[in-house]
Amino acid sequence: MITLIHIDSLNGVNYHRLIVPLRRLSSTSDVQFHWIKKLTELKDMDLSLVDNLIISRKASITNHRNFRRMLDKYNVRLILDNDDYWNLNYDNPAYPIYEGYVKHDIQKTIAISDELWTPSRFLAKQMKRLNEKAVIRVIPNTINTEEEQWSVPKGETDVVRFGYVGALGHAKDLELMGMTFEDHELYCANIGLYVEQLKAKYAMDALDIFNYGRMYAMFDVSLAPLSGGKFNNSKSDLKVVEAGYTKTALIASNITPYKQSIEHGKTGILCSNYDDWKYAIKNMTLEHAKELAGNLNEFVVNNYDLDDLNKIRLEGVQSIKMDVTM
Repeated sequence: MITLIHIDSLNGVNYHRLIVPLRRLSSTSDVQFHWIKKLTELKDMDLSLVDNLIISRKASITNHRNFRRMLDKYNVRLILDNDDYWNLNYDNPAYPIYEGYVKHDIQKTIAISDELWTPSRFLAKQMKRLNEKAVIRVIPNTINTEEEQWSVPKGETDVVRFGYVGALGHAKDLELMGMTFEDHELYCANIGLYVEQLKAKYAMDALDIFNYGRMYAMFDVSLAPLSGGKFNNSKSDLKVVEAGYTKTALIASNITPYKQSIEHGKTGILCSNYDDWKYAIKNMTLEHAKELAGNLNEFVVNNYDLDDLNKIRLEGVQSIKMDVTM
């Protein structure tokens, strides 16, 4: 029997949530995965041979109820993997698009799913309100350590190098630090106006999802400012995992998702206000950064192994298969 995987686009979320882990799972288990780009491909398939359909984020279709009826006809169970809350912050560049139709597709797809996969316990609670019957599995984000991008050695330095690798939509979050970096060595992703906003000395080219991990080799301390609210609280702690596996120290906002995985002063620094950020950055030394990075590396190695987390996915796929055949 077959598990279909629908990937709507090649982006960071799909890369970490489905592409990397399910490619790995296909090589370590006997589950047969088949990847599809469009849901219209289902029309030309013998769905009686299909156990599961895994969808990333949403099914953009005309009628979700009819889609559910079609899956029921062939005993195909629907698994939705969702990494984001559906109501974006007003300052997010994608807010108009989400308000127009994306958030409705996400909510409707959640409502018709048999299983819901998410990296966030906070987001799991929000989805449970839309579908109390679905099985929910919390599967943290992680990386495939066999990919070369995560093992590029850091160059030698005699000063602390800070780094920011956030994606679009974080201009307001950067304001949480209450400072600029003209007096520090800051390597900043050249996205939007971040370099100018932070007065960073070095602009890093924005690399694709197969190479962006190389940016961590350029700095010693990763910065992860993040404001509160349901959208940001629903995010994963991937920045923690990336920093840990690349042996990079982390300074982050003292909110969910970071405060659940960072032990302040041991595996990272958590900041609640301007003074916290300024103190953490001003007083960071190379010795302290290496100590924090070492502790964080040990933590993620012990808690975010890809094969261990894939056991949760495998359990979901196999349990659905047993339900379908009953």
